[in-house]
Amino acid sequence: MTIDSAFALTRNANPVARFRRGSQSLFNISVYTFGMSGVWVAFGSILLQYKVTEIAANDPVRMLGWTMDKTSLAAAVSLIGLAIAAVVQPLVGLLSDRKVTVPALKRYPFIIFGLLGLAVTTLLFGFVNSFLALLLVTVAMQVSGNTAQGPANALIIDHVDERERGRASGYLNLMRLLGSGFVAMLVVFLMSNYHVEDAPQWMWFSVIVMVATLLGTTIYTLLALRVAVVRSAVDAPSEFAGDVGGELIVDVETDQERWSSVRYYSFLLAMALLIAAMTAVQTNALFFVQDVIGLENPARGGNYILVALVGSAAIVVYPAGKLSDYIGRGVLLLMSGILGASGVMSMLLLNANSMIEVIPGVIAIGFCVGIYLSVGWAVANDLVRRSTAARDLSLTSLSGLAGAIAGRSSGFFIGGLNDAGMGFGIEHLGYSVVLGSASLAFVVSGVAFWLVVKEHRQVHGTADNLVP
Repeated sequence: MTIDSAFALTRNANPVARFRRGSQSLFNISVYTFGMSGVWVAFGSILLQYKVTEIAANDPVRMLGWTMDKTSLAAAVSLIGLAIAAVVQPLVGLLSDRKVTVPALKRYPFIIFGLLGLAVTTLLFGFVNSFLALLLVTVAMQVSGNTAQGPANALIIDHVDERERGRASGYLNLMRLLGSGFVAMLVVFLMSNYHVEDAPQWMWFSVIVMVATLLGTTIYTLLALRVAVVRSAVDAPSEFAGDVGGELIVDVETDQERWSSVRYYSFLLAMALLIAAMTAVQTNALFFVQDVIGLENPARGGNYILVALVGSAAIVVYPAGKLSDYIGRGVLLLMSGILGASGVMSMLLLNANSMIEVIPGVIAIGFCVGIYLSVGWAVANDLVRRSTAARDLSLTSLSGLAGAIAGRSSGFFIGGLNDAGMGFGIEHLGYSVVLGSASLAFVVSGVAFWLVVKEHRQVHGTADNLVP
């Protein structure tokens, strides 16, 4: 079978219907992220906020003579966890790039054992009752999760033709959004009944839901990818080969010629800026609902935000990725930045005092997130080398760390700015400054992405014109 004929067959095939084809099924190489993303979003955006609120109230944490409030504790724990991720993910990714006799064994042992480790360490969260325990569990979760994530980053470039990477990235991130939305909404519902003294069991119920979902997708991944391991052992393809219908689709010389460190590092900088904006909004969403909107039960308001955000992102994530294979990646990423900025500014300019006024802005941000997740990941796959794909793609964790430091550090300043603003009769100044800065970052990152993709297209005639 020729490359073109194999590609023609796979392009129109339903991802789920190709289950028997193992690694070539977009479903099989994407389903792991359903459970993993559910754990990370539920932990980082919901459970962590509850836990640091309790710790700040009952066991105040002092650092350098400063008593840390709930937003500062959440920022500190998140940043330490992300620093661990930025170290572990590239290192394990580099290990998974090594040459082995059975190519499928490059990635899958790391992925499976990492996911199982994440399930165990997530379960330990139920026992957390102090800042030190919270910090240790967070570090253990990050080590385990990123042991899986580093090698998993390279699954698309290993198994999907470059002309279909937008579609594959869209499918991967659709699974990510569905998983994060499914688990997060269940956890928000469960935690709306939680009380640290009267109903502590709801925290455990939430943890069990997270772990059960992660284990389910891990077991499925293990069973589904057995096909890939067996087939790889029989075929033993070249180290630098991806497979569509068993044919080689790239060689080493082309792989090296297409690499441009300047373009890739520019992409990572733009990515850090966008993640800073997303993180600042995400980290302070529940606090914004509680302090600005004035909801007595922020978990219920958080549920509305999650439905709007995840639902709107899920609507566009797969079509955006697939569309980028035809009309180009740059223009869609520019549109993503504009949508994110408009969503944030709508909440500020409308001076929202009810959830109904917030939701339209959240939907615009959701469209931004959906487009970025699929199209941005497709661009990353376009820019890296196949021979070092896991290592190069894991550098996105460093970009993510830089963005998260900027975004999550906003928690250190909101309280002080709010207090300073009250002295001048300006209410909620801290939230206004943080969200206004996030809006500007959305726009700048969108323009930067567009410029990077435009240059790559001019040099290689790819990335914005992938389908013949």
